[in-house]
Amino acid sequence: MNRSTFTALGLTLCVGVACSSNSDDRSPAVSDGGTSSQAGGGGRKPTAGSGGRPSSDGGSAGESAAGGSTDSSSGAGGEGGLEQGMIIPVTPSICSESATWNGPTPLAGVSTAANERLLSITPDELDILFLRDEVLMSAHRNAASAAFDAGATVALPDDFSAAAGVALSADGRTMVLLGVDGQTFASVTRSSRSGAFGTTADSSAFTAINQRAIQTMQHYAAPVLAPDGKSFVFSAFTPEPDDGFPSGFEGVSVVFESVWSATSWAMPESISQNLFDGTTGTRALPTGLSSDSRTLFYFDEGSGKQVARFRDRPDAPLYTAVDLGDRIGAVPVEKCNRIYYSSDDGDVLIGSN
Repeated sequence: MNRSTFTALGLTLCVGVACSSNSDDRSPAVSDGGTSSQAGGGGRKPTAGSGGRPSSDGGSAGESAAGGSTDSSSGAGGEGGLEQGMIIPVTPSICSESATWNGPTPLAGVSTAANERLLSITPDELDILFLRDEVLMSAHRNAASAAFDAGATVALPDDFSAAAGVALSADGRTMVLLGVDGQTFASVTRSSRSGAFGTTADSSAFTAINQRAIQTMQHYAAPVLAPDGKSFVFSAFTPEPDDGFPSGFEGVSVVFESVWSATSWAMPESISQNLFDGTTGTRALPTGLSSDSRTLFYFDEGSGKQVARFRDRPDAPLYTAVDLGDRIGAVPVEKCNRIYYSSDDGDVLIGSN
């Protein structure tokens, strides 16, 4: 598969993966609405900001040594806050900004003589969704060290497509899809990891996000579920001029993050503002989040390269960008010592750090 094919389709997509477990309940399950059953009350609120790395004399006021927030009255110096000039350490993220990726190694059982493209893989690396000659396929294996089975064709609900990406839940039982209208997220489920997905789409958990698309006339792409199921990341952009917009119009493309709130995904907020916003033709297309949600992986249509971008907390602005080159659709495993990605010539590959 060449780069132009990738751009025309919109993205490669997968969720973060965790290694060495074949237990069905290792990762948080996702409800029928496509959200984590363990995420209630624990969601994050994304910070739009300018995208610069948070700093206040060496750290953000209110950050604990573990990178979390603290009560304003618990500061070490002075009443009601931290002592001015105090350095607040930030713990390292699970993914290193200086990582070097060796390989690549073809993914056994998935990479064949056909044209394959990675879409999504579970945190424990046991379930995968991919395109084989543009047909959506699913495959399973019993251990992360084993080869995937031959795979099976996935039947999609009417008016839904995998062309703009899919997101697979951590337990492998829920798949998030996008409607062919580009404005409707929904989920389908299956009773077991080795079973077939149903063909009834449920959009109830995405009501706020879908209504926003209609109100703003934006389209969506590249859905990614955080490994812990607490946040949902995707790209939003304005359609091309020949879709009803004035000649010469080029809309802004942004990356949004929504958090799980009780029974549904909350109204999303931009996490790319003033940092890596694009246009209709130069979108940033999310492909994965690290297990600590502090590293976002995305494909930059403008440069044609894969990028990893970092933040100090799951609710902090993103800052440093690292160029991953042609490792298209890169997604890290739990310890971030390996990444899965797609090649230009139609293989699903693994790189090791």
